[in-house]
Amino acid sequence: MRLRPPVRHQSAALVALGALTLIALALRLWKANWSLPFVPHPDEPAIMNVVLRMLRNGDPNPHFFYYPSLWIYVQSAVAWLHLHWGIAQGWYAGAAQLPETTDIATSVPGFFTWGRIATALTGAATVPALYTLARRVAGPIAGLVAAALLAVNALHIIHSHYITTDVPSEFFVALALVWTLAIYERGGWRDYLLAGALAGAAAATKHHAALAAVAITAAHALHWRGRMLHTLPRLIAAAGAMIGVFLLTSPYIVLAFDEFQRDLTHQLGDYAIGAHGDITGAWPVRYYLGFFRERAVGTIGGLLALWGTVALLLRRDWRVVVLWALLLAYLLIFLPQGNHWMRNIIATQVPLFVLAGAGFADLLNRLRAALPRPALIAAGAVLLALLLLPSSVEALRYADRLRRGDSRVQALHWVDAHVPPGVRLAAELKPVPGAQESRWTEVEYLPQRDLAWYRQQGYAYVIASSDVWRQWAIPDVYLRWAGGSAVAEFGLPDQQMFGPRLLIYSTGLSAADAAERPTGEARFGGVRFLGATLGQPDPEQPQAGIQPTRELRAGGVLALRTFWQVEQPLAEDVFIFVHVRDAAGNTVAQRDTPPWQGRFPTSSWQAGTIVVDVNDVPLPALPPGEYTLVVGMFDPATGGHPPLTIDGQAQPGNVVPLGTITITQ
Repeated sequence: MRLRPPVRHQSAALVALGALTLIALALRLWKANWSLPFVPHPDEPAIMNVVLRMLRNGDPNPHFFYYPSLWIYVQSAVAWLHLHWGIAQGWYAGAAQLPETTDIATSVPGFFTWGRIATALTGAATVPALYTLARRVAGPIAGLVAAALLAVNALHIIHSHYITTDVPSEFFVALALVWTLAIYERGGWRDYLLAGALAGAAAATKHHAALAAVAITAAHALHWRGRMLHTLPRLIAAAGAMIGVFLLTSPYIVLAFDEFQRDLTHQLGDYAIGAHGDITGAWPVRYYLGFFRERAVGTIGGLLALWGTVALLLRRDWRVVVLWALLLAYLLIFLPQGNHWMRNIIATQVPLFVLAGAGFADLLNRLRAALPRPALIAAGAVLLALLLLPSSVEALRYADRLRRGDSRVQALHWVDAHVPPGVRLAAELKPVPGAQESRWTEVEYLPQRDLAWYRQQGYAYVIASSDVWRQWAIPDVYLRWAGGSAVAEFGLPDQQMFGPRLLIYSTGLSAADAAERPTGEARFGGVRFLGATLGQPDPEQPQAGIQPTRELRAGGVLALRTFWQVEQPLAEDVFIFVHVRDAAGNTVAQRDTPPWQGRFPTSSWQAGTIVVDVNDVPLPALPPGEYTLVVGMFDPATGGHPPLTIDGQAQPGNVVPLGTITITQ
C-alpha cells in the first residue's frame, strides 16, 4: 500500500527534484581539482595508470582486475576526449608521451579533473534514481526525502570527488533496484531483463555490487511465491542479462582469465588478512553501526529507516524485504572480512535512504490526522531540518575545506611565488612528477642532518611535514634543529586545509657554504661562480646529498653541486659543463647540460639569488691516478662562452679549475 502523498501536483515534486539534483551536482563538481597535482586517494592513480597505459598502447585489455572494467572503459573514453582536447590546445604532444603517475602525485592533473567530473555526474544522477526508487515504495514525499538525504550526504560528496568506482557502483545499484521492485510488483519479462542488465552494470563497476542479484532473487520469490519454480526461466533470463552485460563490459575477465584470477585471488587474500583498512578484525559490528550513524545515514535518518521498515511490514508491503535483502547481503559479505574499507558499503545508502524516506512519509501521514495544516507543515519542516541539517552542515564544511585547498598545493604555490628559479629545496615530501619533479628533493627525516649539511648541499629551504612527525604539534627536536621560526606554514587548524601540517624554513644559505672554492673570484658575465661541493653520493641519502671526498672509485659517480651567485641574469641560455681531465689535458669524463635539466635556464635566474645545480658526472673505468676537474659555461647554439674573469683578469681557457680528484680501483 503506497502512503498518501501530500504533494498535490507532480510538477511541484519534479521541480523540487530538479533543485535537489542541481544542488547535488554543484556540491560534487565544486573544486573537482582540489588536491591536484597530489592524489590523496590511492585508488585514483591505480585506475588512471591503467587508463593512461591503454591510451598509450591502444590495448583494450586493462591487465588490471582488482576492479571490473566498465568504469575503467568509461574513464578511458573521458580521458580520450580530454587528450584530444589537450592536443588541440597544445597541452599534450600525443598519447605516446603520456607518463604514468605515482601514488602520491601526478604530472597530468587534467586527466584526473575530467575523470572526477565523470564521477560527480554519476553521483548527481543517483539523486533522481533514488527519488524514483523511493517514490515507487512510498510516494513523492518519500522520494524527495531520500533524494535530499543523498544530495547533501557528505560521505557521498567526498567519494564523488574521486575517480574511483564506489559512487558509480551505487548509481547502478539504485537503477537496478528500480526495476527489481518492478519485478516484485509486476513480474514482467522486461522487468527481469532490465533489472538483470543494470545489476550486471553494477557488478561490472565494482565486483561486490553483484549483490544486487540477491535483491532480484528476493523480488522474484516474493512476487511468485508458490509459483517461483515454475517462473524460474524469468529469473534465469535476469541472470543471463546480468552476466551478459558484465562480460560485455568486462570481456577480458574471460579473455585474460589468468590475469583476472591472479588479481582476484590477491584481492580476496588481502581482505582476509586483517592487516590494514579503516578498521581490521572480523565482525566489527559496533564500528559499522557507528559508521551508519555518523556518516552513512545519520542518527535521525537511521531511526526513520527503522520506522519505515516497521511501517512497511505492518502494511505487508514486502518490498521492504527486497531492500533489506540487499542491505543484509552487503553486511554479511563484508563483516566477516579481516580488512574493512567503509567505502565498499556506500551502496547500502540506497536501501537505507529509501526506508528513511518511507519512514518520514509515514510519520507525516500519521500526523496529518492529528494536526491542523499549519501545525503539520511546521512539524514536517522541523523534522526535515533535524534530518538534513547535520549532513548539510557537514557537506558545507567539506565544501569550505575544498575551497581552502590542500596544504601541499598551497606550499607549491608559495614555493613558486617566493623561491627564485634554480634555488634548491629539501622536503619531507615526495616530489611532484614531471616538470616540478626537480623543484625539491625528498628526504625521509630532516633532523637526521643539521642545517649546515643542508647548506653545504646547496639547499636554501627545507620543508618539514607532520606526515613524518605523526602528530599535530611540532616536536621539540624540530624546534631545536630549525633554530628559528618558519618563513611559511600551511595546514594550521584555523586554516582548515586538507593535507599535512607543513613548515618551510630558510637554511640561511650563503656564498660561504660552497665547500670547494676557486682560487680567485670567478665571474661568467654577471654570474659569479662560488665553488662546489663534490664527492660521492651520500650512502644514506644518495639523491639528497654528497659525502665530501676527493677519492673516487673508477666506474663510480663524481657527485657535484655547483654554486652560482647571480648578480645580473645572463641574456642567453647557456649550459654548464664539468670536465674531468687526465695528466695530458684530455677530457676523459664530462657532463654538459642546461641548469636543472632545462627546468630553470640561465635567462630565468634572478639577481640576488644563489643558484645551485646538480652536475653529477658518471666516471668510466679510468686508470688509477690524479685527474683535474674544471667547470665552465658554453652557449650550445653558437659554441661560444660567456666572458670569464678571475680576479678581474680575462681567462682565455674559459674554465675554472677546481683542483684534482684521485681515482682508485
